[in-house]
Amino acid sequence: MNNTLIDNSTPALSMCETMKACLKTAGINEVKIATGYWDLPAMALIFDELNDFLQRDNVKLKLLIGKDPTVFANLQKEPKYKGKDFPDDFIKTDIHALELKEDYQKVVNLLLNYCNDTERSKIEIRIFRKNEQEETQFLHSKCYIFNGGNEAYGIIGSSNFTQKGLNGNAELNYLETDWMRIMPLDSGNEKQKSHAQWFNEKWELSQPWNKVFLEQILKKSPIGIRVIEDKKQLTPYEIYIRLLQDKFGMLAD
Repeated sequence: MNNTLIDNSTPALSMCETMKACLKTAGINEVKIATGYWDLPAMALIFDELNDFLQRDNVKLKLLIGKDPTVFANLQKEPKYKGKDFPDDFIKTDIHALELKEDYQKVVNLLLNYCNDTERSKIEIRIFRKNEQEETQFLHSKCYIFNGGNEAYGIIGSSNFTQKGLNGNAELNYLETDWMRIMPLDSGNEKQKSHAQWFNEKWELSQPWNKVFLEQILKKSPIGIRVIEDKKQLTPYEIYIRLLQDKFGMLAD
């Protein structure tokens, strides 16, 4: 892992492959991501590596979602987002529209397993809405931090934590591997700020979102309902009805 630009021009220089490599690095126990928007298919792209990371002991994924003005303006043009709040209703709309694909169901299952409304949750999600002056503010920033004590990787640039941001759009990000530029929380110099210091400042200003995300969005979505049902033991009749639904789109009473 060397300092480099990441622009999605090739698989080796994609955000997707870079994140996979960071997650697989031995010793990484904390991941912090700030993004102007998030979608579930992004997690599907890095599912294996993310799942392996979350299975380790004493690890944490902190996801900070803001309001990217560019994404907001583009999505607002679509009728399905008209009159909806960003990012809450936009994310809800996207998740409700997901196909019942196995790749997406695996991500939903992962979220249900590792995200909860307790301090022990391995996945913490927050929403950034206001700055230090309590003024409504966009979060246009994209920041990815992978911390392993004496080793760290930091990525800043243009890629939101979305499917297109990781592996589609022509993006421009920079991978930093110098721990001293990434992790110090106070450099002692007011003209310098590390990745982690910036992230922590925004995190403290943000609102916890685990409960709303799980109860109001994920569990009430068609894909969430399907995954929760699959966790239960189905009767032969229920399995038969499920097969009919999947094959013919039939609805059971």
